[in-house]
Amino acid sequence: MRVSKKNHGVKISYSHTCYILRQIGCLRKRPQKWPAKQDQERREVFRKEIQILRRTEEVVLWFCDETGFEADCSVRQVWCLADEKPRVLYFGNHMRTSVIGAVVPYDGKFVSLMVPYVNTDIFQYFLDELVIHRDKDKRNIVIVDNATWHKSGRLNWHGLEKMYLPAYSPDYNPIERLWLAIKNKFFSWFWTDSHDELDNHLEGALKYYHDRKELVKSICSMRTLD
Repeated sequence: MRVSKKNHGVKISYSHTCYILRQIGCLRKRPQKWPAKQDQERREVFRKEIQILRRTEEVVLWFCDETGFEADCSVRQVWCLADEKPRVLYFGNHMRTSVIGAVVPYDGKFVSLMVPYVNTDIFQYFLDELVIHRDKDKRNIVIVDNATWHKSGRLNWHGLEKMYLPAYSPDYNPIERLWLAIKNKFFSWFWTDSHDELDNHLEGALKYYHDRKELVKSICSMRTLD
């Protein structure tokens, strides 16, 4: 919603304007950048395919993705007195650890693997781990994006079925919201110059969600695919 500067002959202060906007349910929000190359027809086909699979009792849907966690925290807005200057430490060493994860949204099952980086061989290690957690009595479908290491012919999927997200569609991958939740809760005010400390902190953060399936289930609801 944009507020026009056109003069309508009514004098009203900026603060009162903000008050009125809040009363009718408006909030100030930073616009989210959105991919311009989405194929809407392919997205709709994928959404319908997922809806059918969700209603199939013999199918388990695993949504998989990779992300990185950095040793320097993300700067976020905080409340403080007007004359204060809040600061966070910044080491600038570009230290990070990557995580490959997969989640089953309907029951909150979460599997993750901390890795130094991601390529085909590293992703294979994750598949070797993921197959241990599969439901042996059902079809296990792993939904991934179009990263090159997800499409390598060298991969052994161990009988897991693969399915690819439409291009530029992170909003259709529920695990993206789990990554955001972990970063908000555990990394908003965390910084270190020790890789061991980063890995220990990340391990604790992942364990927190591994042990809370109902929380993961809530975070990873499939509302964007309804």
